[in-house]
Amino acid sequence: MWQRSAKAQVPDFKTLLTVFRHCRGEMLDGFSATEASARVALARARVNGDPIPGAPEPFSLLVDLSTEPVGKRWIRGAATLAALCGAALLFFPGFDPFSAAMAQSVEPTQQFQMHAMLSEEKDGSSPEAYKFPTDPVAAAKPIIASSGSEIRVQGAVTEGLYWSLRDAGVSPQVAADYLHALSTRIDVGSDVAPYDRFDLVVSRAPGQPLEYAALHRVDRPDVELLKWNAGGKTDWFDTDASGVERSAGLMAPVAGRITSGFGMRFHPILHYTRFHAGLDFGAPWGSPIVAAADGTVVAAGYGGGYGRQVQIAHGGGILTLYGHMSSIAASPGEPVRQGQVIGYVGSSGLSTGPHLHFEVKVNGQPVDPMTVRMQSRQEISGPARQAFNERLKQLMAIGKSA
Repeated sequence: MWQRSAKAQVPDFKTLLTVFRHCRGEMLDGFSATEASARVALARARVNGDPIPGAPEPFSLLVDLSTEPVGKRWIRGAATLAALCGAALLFFPGFDPFSAAMAQSVEPTQQFQMHAMLSEEKDGSSPEAYKFPTDPVAAAKPIIASSGSEIRVQGAVTEGLYWSLRDAGVSPQVAADYLHALSTRIDVGSDVAPYDRFDLVVSRAPGQPLEYAALHRVDRPDVELLKWNAGGKTDWFDTDASGVERSAGLMAPVAGRITSGFGMRFHPILHYTRFHAGLDFGAPWGSPIVAAADGTVVAAGYGGGYGRQVQIAHGGGILTLYGHMSSIAASPGEPVRQGQVIGYVGSSGLSTGPHLHFEVKVNGQPVDPMTVRMQSRQEISGPARQAFNERLKQLMAIGKSA
């Protein structure tokens, strides 16, 4: 120890260490070396929170059975686990951990079944046909069947339509094509309910094109679509052989700006105000003029003040007129598609220069072309209808027992 002086002195580290060792020696003085070492170890264990050597273990019902050696603690832990399981079964009679575990383990294997079938070569045999199960648990499992060149997949919507398709083994591209086909008839986000059943047929050809798409709904009308080529255009048709009802505006018949609008105007040649029944497009001489929508040419030739003109009927009482052409590239009775060239810009008839006069009539009355939207629904008829029905029957036979 040191004596206090008039001016206090701060001890250095070496002095403090010497004092600490001296005090520790006094505290352990009178004990044997072994007992002194034990006391030091005990003090360190208390400071660090380590188990105290030789101390009895605290009592606990929670025991790690996977690491605890077999003994009294292990037996006590096993008894605690058994008591907890018994209490769960007593208070929750419907609890069945074994069936739940089996359901979780079986489901993931389903997603590989479809991929395996798509990658296998034809071996001349078809898998056993599936029947629609009536048991709710079995109904959630996909049903997959194949013919020589097509594969049919059916199943229930459980966790969303897309993921239900993927769980059934359908590839992402085919699932996207299926949703796109259905979206032409319904909202695939809000018009699909749990336990609705999807039904689709894909080809084994490269790319696995989708050929049939259906959704059998619980509380709404079913959607059943077959891909079919009609009039040189492939589209989705309902099983009654009718296409989707489409609504679309007219496309501009020529590349040019509108120089005169629909309505009353001062006529540049007659020099008085009168009704202008269409739109005038300014365009260079010889610019191509195209059909504003699909239809059939009903008139093509010279027509008074219109000069060389073409008239196209589009159904539903809608007719379009294209006037002042320099030459005509369509004939009466000819079917035309939207965007098809039907003539060329000129200045024939009552005209002051090259331009196109474009009219739209609904049930014989001129209307502003800028406001017209047309509804159309294509239907299959005649021999094509019979071939359509045969193809549908062939696809629906896949997976059915003979």
